[in-house]
Amino acid sequence: MENLPSAAPEEIASDFLEHVPSDTERRAATDGGPRRADRDGPGGFRFRRPRSFAIFRPRGGAQPQDEGSIAASIDAAARDPEVASVSGGGEQSAGESAEERRITAYDVKKKEEDIYNISGSEDDEPIDPLSQDYIGIIANYFSVGLMIGGSTSLLYPVLIVKAGATASLMTASYAVVMVFWSYKIIFGFLSDCFPIFRYKRKPYIVIGWLFCAGVLLLLAEEGNDVDPRHLVIMLALANLGYVWADVASDGFMVWIAHREPIEKRGKMQTLVYSMNKLGQIAINVLILLGFSGPQMNCAGFESNPDVPCTLNIYVTKRVDLELYQRNPDGWCYEKCHQATFDWDLSIPEFALSICFVIAASIPLYLRLKEEKVKPEPRMEFLGKFWTQLQRRACWQVILYGMISHTTFGVMNAAKMPANYIWLDLHTFKHQVMVIFEKVVFFIGLHLVRRYGLNFSWRTSVLVGSCLVLLFNSLYFLIIFDVWRNAWFYIFTDVSALFMYTLNFLASHACMVEVAEPGFESITYALITTATNAVSPLSAVISYQLLAFFPSLNDQESIATDTPQVRREFACLHALVIVLNLSSLLSLPLLPRQKKETRELVAKGEKSTFWGAYCIGSAFTFLLYSTVATFVTVRYHDIYGCAKILGGGGCSAEESSIATLALVSAILLYCYGTSFYLSYLPILRGKKKFTWRMFI
Repeated sequence: MENLPSAAPEEIASDFLEHVPSDTERRAATDGGPRRADRDGPGGFRFRRPRSFAIFRPRGGAQPQDEGSIAASIDAAARDPEVASVSGGGEQSAGESAEERRITAYDVKKKEEDIYNISGSEDDEPIDPLSQDYIGIIANYFSVGLMIGGSTSLLYPVLIVKAGATASLMTASYAVVMVFWSYKIIFGFLSDCFPIFRYKRKPYIVIGWLFCAGVLLLLAEEGNDVDPRHLVIMLALANLGYVWADVASDGFMVWIAHREPIEKRGKMQTLVYSMNKLGQIAINVLILLGFSGPQMNCAGFESNPDVPCTLNIYVTKRVDLELYQRNPDGWCYEKCHQATFDWDLSIPEFALSICFVIAASIPLYLRLKEEKVKPEPRMEFLGKFWTQLQRRACWQVILYGMISHTTFGVMNAAKMPANYIWLDLHTFKHQVMVIFEKVVFFIGLHLVRRYGLNFSWRTSVLVGSCLVLLFNSLYFLIIFDVWRNAWFYIFTDVSALFMYTLNFLASHACMVEVAEPGFESITYALITTATNAVSPLSAVISYQLLAFFPSLNDQESIATDTPQVRREFACLHALVIVLNLSSLLSLPLLPRQKKETRELVAKGEKSTFWGAYCIGSAFTFLLYSTVATFVTVRYHDIYGCAKILGGGGCSAEESSIATLALVSAILLYCYGTSFYLSYLPILRGKKKFTWRMFI
């Protein structure tokens, strides 16, 4: 007892707590670290803590440093033992490795400042998004949901049900409508670099929605007989406006989320996505009630008895055979069995209803509370942004999003026409399915917001992906006519989407942690641009795969339901499931949770090559998918038969080599990048393989 220090008990307790190892230290000391035999310990082993952690504990309070100087000091400590000794306040331990010095210096930095406080100020208080000053953000995401749900859900009754479109045209049309989501980086740059009246976000929200409303008014003037392909282009232009507004709102959302404590961070993000889904539910209810009548669901239907029934063979071969035989001269004036109601909503009325909601929301956007800022020099801002992009935390999250979304986003493009032919999935049933999807997604967001904000993102993606693929595999029962029932398919599809909620939130939550103050809009827009850029790319791959299964592209061949059609369908479906499952290979690139993401940011690792690699990849894929989808939609009558656009071939001699080469190159990019970053270091002995990489 006489050897105990004479310090006060409080000082002894403080000194003891100073030497308690942090999470980072425990991982460094146990994961692949030296494990030595201890005869006295249980099992003959004990984990030995490196001495350097005790030596380099700072005893004094150092002043906080900016991220650049801290990262530089960490690197200097890793290179020079004397620097580490000075910064740590102790003497260098003999035989300490550079990696141990780097961990020690990082731990010093972690103690000296709160790396989990993104806003940069301890005085920032959480903001109530439902207050009068910020309720406009919530209204914005509700309106975004109206536009997303309205523009995409309208395609099924217009293209599949009424026009009898091919699988490739339907898939490409969906990609075209959503294509401007892939250009969010441009609007993020405008929002952050070109303030209007010294406001970075509020004016762009108003301008974006006014542009969207103007396009919808032009669409309403086209009348109810608008060409389906022209409708697709008009909806894409309308989406250009609301994406502009959405990017500015994303900056608001990230700014508010940064002021949430880390334990609760994610509530704002899940709230706005919940409102988005609520808007989609509302517009899908309108589509269900308005487009389930004979005008949309009965091929060749005429409401005017003075107009004779069409003799167009492309239309008449899609007419209900029983109806045609019962009344060969007046079949077009009768309601077919696919129609649920006797009334119809016209496309102009549909467009004007969305315009009304937009107009009612404009005052809420004008009331948004936003501080004025001084315009920053463009080149200086871009230079700082380029520095942000070079951070490992940023480019690693971008690459994960691009790789995983490309492979998991590939779908069976033949399912939509097959559902209509085999399951009689007309507009009413399809909209019921879509509404159920949005409801369960909304419920899933609420459950995650309340109970799952701190679940491991990797585990969420792993579990969610496996369950989604499990439900998708039940479609084999429909392919082989074991159980062809529309409500069975709706159950499996809705269940799969509920599980996809886990994937969606995990891949989006890390974006908030990476975006730094002052770069909220452009950083969030860059990451979502990279992720969204591969969505049309996945669509292109999806319908290009149809080139190898020519019996599945049009509704007439699927309707034959021959053994060959079933075999090709089963092979395509199995191939899609394998590609989706391979997305899990990129999981090691995804940080496990918010704290791990912030620690990755704080380490300050940078790479010019990988920053440029991300930018080059994103814009290459974006250009390729944009051209491919627009050509497929705009010139479908001319080039729709080409295999590279998902057709069966414009001639018997047309080769599939070009299509195979393009698909293979994209998949090689995904698997090659993931292998180089995650698995090659294991083969070189720099890392140790463990299944914890995936959870």
